[in-house]
Amino acid sequence: MDLLGRKALLIIAVSCVSLCTGDSPCRAGWLAFGENCYYFSHNLLSWPQAAETCEALHSTLATVLSAQEHSFLKTTLMKIHPNDANTRIYWLDGTDLEVEHDWRWASSGERLGYQKWSPGEPTNTGNENCLLLWGHAGFDMGDNPCGASWNYICKTSLEETGESLIG
Repeated sequence: MDLLGRKALLIIAVSCVSLCTGDSPCRAGWLAFGENCYYFSHNLLSWPQAAETCEALHSTLATVLSAQEHSFLKTTLMKIHPNDANTRIYWLDGTDLEVEHDWRWASSGERLGYQKWSPGEPTNTGNENCLLLWGHAGFDMGDNPCGASWNYICKTSLEETGESLIG
């Protein structure tokens, strides 16, 4: 096996160690942080399709409620994408579809409290109504047309996973 092949296997093994541990209070393939579990998709979907997929997984597109949570997401994404982070984009739950410039979490209707926009974002053009983490800007926030196909992050609380930390 050549060096490139060995590096690819190492990346897969490291990813699986960090994503497939049996010690997690979350379902297989999900990562725990705080009181929540997160799923980082491998496929590309539009924002509405991603929201629907998360719902089918008994979750919602991820909300980012604090700097600590944002740091967890950024760190995880950099581990998942050590060589191609600049080309990656992940959908979040936020939208200003109802009222331009009024960013809210779609799952709750609450205004975004914590915000860490990429430089020049949000551009707030009429058709960029969905929130994302933009790899080119270190996975800070940006807006994009909802019909674009990107990866996505689902989030559910530990209480809703049916898993228990005790017993």
